[in-house]
Amino acid sequence: MGQDPRDRTPARQDTGRTLPCMGRSCCVSYTTLATTSGMTNNPAEFYPIELKTYELDHRGEMPLWVISRTLQEAAEYNAVDLGFDTETMLKQSLTWLLVRLQLRVGSVPTQRTTVRAESWPSGVQSRFALRDFRLWWDGATEPFAVASSAWMLLDMHRKRPVVVEDHFGRDHLKRTDHMVLDPFPSINPSGHPDFTMDLKVRRADLDINDHVNNTHYAEWLAEAVPEAVWRGNSITALDIEYKRAVQFGETIRIDSYAVNASTYLHRMTGSGGRGDVVMARTVWVPR
Repeated sequence: MGQDPRDRTPARQDTGRTLPCMGRSCCVSYTTLATTSGMTNNPAEFYPIELKTYELDHRGEMPLWVISRTLQEAAEYNAVDLGFDTETMLKQSLTWLLVRLQLRVGSVPTQRTTVRAESWPSGVQSRFALRDFRLWWDGATEPFAVASSAWMLLDMHRKRPVVVEDHFGRDHLKRTDHMVLDPFPSINPSGHPDFTMDLKVRRADLDINDHVNNTHYAEWLAEAVPEAVWRGNSITALDIEYKRAVQFGETIRIDSYAVNASTYLHRMTGSGGRGDVVMARTVWVPR
């Protein structure tokens, strides 16, 4: 694919509202718009997604990688409703690429249940389409997870991004509220990593674009910490920036650097010397 067009990343808007963390006795502090006041809850934006027993982790909880897949499902459902889903775009030789994701997680489901997923286009910044999310327990009054993301629309023939606003305009932007207002953190790890993990990209990791699907990176990052951290803690914040696409057969290395007892910076690289694949930050809280 050559140089990945995701090298240029969008700026984050900050409206200055804050909300304390949701539902954890020990939780990272973050800035969100996770309250329901002042929002327009269009029923068409809510999508029921079943959380199955076999998707729960070793603690019987909804894990990060299933949350990531649920966000992907909600985005696709909403894009289908609006007429610019992946399959529709591919017919025009266009496809969506996730550039950045900021996820904040509170108390997750601990049983088989229906998750109500809410997603909406929340803005346009030149070549970037912004999309936000809230996830709810069935019947809950507050979300257990919120996320903000930025996407790029790629011309498959030219291998270049198109200007999203030129392609779609702004009529589809019915809501412009953003869930995560923290500026995207600087992720520049240095020194010797505290944990390293290597893995081989499988055919099962590929999606309709013949690249590793973005949900797999969250799955890999959740394992890229020492055993004691993984067993005794859960991720409450994820900031991830996607640098380039990865294909079948590549070997991925994840170097993880402990900033403190609860925060890790991660650099993901691939074989072939093509530079960084993903840069990420995870924040963990004790269970």
